Amino acid sequence: MTENDRTIMATFEAKLHRLVYEYTQKEGAVKELSRTLEEKENSLKELQLRCSALEKSYNDLKQARIITLSNEGIDETKERISRLVREIDRCIESLKK
Repeated sequence: MTENDRTIMATFEAKLHRLVYEYTQKEGAVKELSRTLEEKENSLKELQLRCSALEKSYNDLKQARIITLSNEGIDETKERISRLVREIDRCIESLKK
């Protein structure tokens, strides 16, 4: 092997080692980002479940307030409940179709 060949081989080996090192670094970064992404997705799912539960609770409280606020008259309360029942019945009928 000539001196030029040795120089080329040494340069190639140095570049190969650097490439392997950079690949290892990038691979570690990808794993870390994947782990972070998974944590964020899990956190998002938990927050979505919590949001759904809070929305349900809020809607329940709204319905309870509608019923309790109508101290003005029992007839008005009965009418509101009847409307809600009719709306539920319509929803059930549309689901049956």
